[in-house]
Amino acid sequence: MTPFSTAFQRAVHFGLLVGVHLPDSKEPVPKPTLERLPEPARSHARSLGGYRQVDWVGGRLALANSLDGLGHNPGDLLPDEHGAPVLPPGVTGSVSHKRTLAVALTARTEHGTLGCDLEDLSPERDGIAERVLLPEELEVVRALPPERQWVGTLLRFSFKESIYKALHPFVHRYVGFDEAFVDPDTDQTAHIELRLKEGEGPFQLEGRFLWLPGRVLTMVRLHQG
Repeated sequence: MTPFSTAFQRAVHFGLLVGVHLPDSKEPVPKPTLERLPEPARSHARSLGGYRQVDWVGGRLALANSLDGLGHNPGDLLPDEHGAPVLPPGVTGSVSHKRTLAVALTARTEHGTLGCDLEDLSPERDGIAERVLLPEELEVVRALPPERQWVGTLLRFSFKESIYKALHPFVHRYVGFDEAFVDPDTDQTAHIELRLKEGEGPFQLEGRFLWLPGRVLTMVRLHQG
């Protein structure tokens, strides 16, 4: 597991998913690794420090590899004013990272916009359910066996992060956890209902998730209309 090497590259239902190994260190990213990025992205990376630089570079490497797999030049890979990657015309994508892994998911925009989120299954975090779940979601989670309640909460939390990313190109604002209802299923899909406070839309959403070693990855594809 060489730092900044490709962990996996696979076609999934929504696009091309790429993972990149991250070092569990806040040491500066080595120059040869930075040079794998376009110059504008290298310059931006140099302005970052510690884990933030490590995570950002790993995410951009995953994104560049995924775009290359689609046959697209990655462009500058710079962030917009909200931190989302600016992608070439005709392409949508999303990036996420946790500790030793960064992931990127890309596809052509004709299939809809994308959002993805990577979460560690442990340690469990107390108090999240009450902050991120709607009352009806909380009722469902609390009815689960105790050993499944944390995963039930984490899945819904992660999906809401992915939903926000998929919505970003259309709403350009923070979307609260109470603006989406999520109901994951055992077939690794999820039913999603938007309850946007500012009435944007209509939107149609599809949700899927993957189990990775010690982690879960949620993915959302959004169509307008």
